Amino acid sequence: MRLSVSFSGFGGLADTLPAVEAAERHGLDGVWTAEHLGLVGLSTASRHPGLTAMELMSMSELAPGRIRVQVGLGDDSLVAKLGRSISKPIASTTAFVNSLREAMQGRDMKVSYPEFVFDGFRLAPLGPVPAIDVMAIRPKMVQVAARVGDGLSISIGASAQYLRDVVADVERELADAGRDRSSFRITALAMTAIGPDLDVLRAPIGPMLSTFPQASAAFLARGVVDGDELVRVEREEGPFGVMKMWTPDKVDQIAFIATPDMLADRMAEYADTGIDELALMMINPPDQQPAIIEALAAARPA
Repeated sequence: MRLSVSFSGFGGLADTLPAVEAAERHGLDGVWTAEHLGLVGLSTASRHPGLTAMELMSMSELAPGRIRVQVGLGDDSLVAKLGRSISKPIASTTAFVNSLREAMQGRDMKVSYPEFVFDGFRLAPLGPVPAIDVMAIRPKMVQVAARVGDGLSISIGASAQYLRDVVADVERELADAGRDRSSFRITALAMTAIGPDLDVLRAPIGPMLSTFPQASAAFLARGVVDGDELVRVEREEGPFGVMKMWTPDKVDQIAFIATPDMLADRMAEYADTGIDELALMMINPPDQQPAIIEALAAARPA
């Protein structure tokens, strides 16, 4: 299983650099960063695939073979702040992924969709075309990922049962489409806290989870929470009620919470689900992250 680190984009880029350098130094497999550079969490509703293609191919020229992108619907509320909305998610995501790939390949683009138009656009690629992963939670979007993506990116908050089920779903879709499983990457993002005191590590997770749409959170936490009850509490009691639902035992099942001596076992648990890559989104302070990355690298199987 590949191991990488991921950054949400809500903090400054400068604070992430020590962890990025540590990931490179200790042999981790990748670094994901959010909308600052358009590499993860890129919303199809707020970006034209032509602009995205230019950005990605510029980065590919600078770092050949080291660029990969994750695209998806994004957060409705954040997309709305840009004056956009998400409609026909399956069709729009499919069109975006196909058009982005074709644009990066340097094809003469003359196509029209409700969300965007190409009228004679053509790039001159100077680097390898980056792989495109589709971010998905629910079955129909997972099917889109298996049909048109080079991989699938699974959001934070997924339980082991959810991950196993989705891996099986993807493998079935790939087989039906005659696609090679070995060339398709399934990446799971995991909210991560590592340190000596498990209670301290768990404490902020519940409040963070309470800010998410609970229908999606419950879907990801398959086998961990009562989805109907979680949605009811969100509707009737709001975030404070939701926080009480995310008890420590539930947090442990949908996040990477570990003391240093638990790291190998926790990584093995994720590997056993069948995913290809685990991307850890650490909530530890930036000054702690380089040492944590060193410990993670040391705990990986030889």
